[in-house]
Amino acid sequence: MANDGLELWGAGTARTHRTLWMAHELGLTFRHFPIGPRTGETKEPAFLALNPRHKVPVLRHSDLVLTESAAIMIYMTERLATPDHVFCAGDPVARARHLEWCFFIMSELDANGLYTMRRHGPLKEIYGDAPVAVRGGREYFLHQLEQMDEAIRGADPSLMGARISPADILFASCLDWALRYDIPLPANLIDYRDRMAVRPAYQAAKEQNDA
Repeated sequence: MANDGLELWGAGTARTHRTLWMAHELGLTFRHFPIGPRTGETKEPAFLALNPRHKVPVLRHSDLVLTESAAIMIYMTERLATPDHVFCAGDPVARARHLEWCFFIMSELDANGLYTMRRHGPLKEIYGDAPVAVRGGREYFLHQLEQMDEAIRGADPSLMGARISPADILFASCLDWALRYDIPLPANLIDYRDRMAVRPAYQAAKEQNDA
């Protein structure tokens, strides 16, 4: 299946930046619909037909619709294009190890750590002011980050070896998010994040995501 007709919906969040970054790393041609969260655009009939949960990002490719950033990135990598510098699992063990990183980052760092802070901090008018939850999310994130610090020390130079992977994009995105929340990062992880942030695909996606 070619990437003709590929659409990516969403802009303005860490999660939409991830999908745009992956698409640029892969050199894909796509149509971008830069709608933001909580703007009313996600409740328009055209968008609700794609994602009734009215959240971004969304990928549409032919008859397929995906609505989670990790799933979108893995689909694009495994189905649409895999240039030599991008990791794509060649066997079940490598795929399982990559998915393990993706699930860990999405559940422990993103959802249970950073998004807990976001929900009850910047979005407290919607979800409620809960300083204890914010503090707990921060402490939990820092605890789980210790595992990533150890992993990156042994990376060469990425989580899956010499090639960038969706897991790297997920993790670098979380580090960006942590820096915006003034969470102190180990020097090792700052170096890793900075290596990712100078990539042309990262920069192109950031410009598109922030426009």
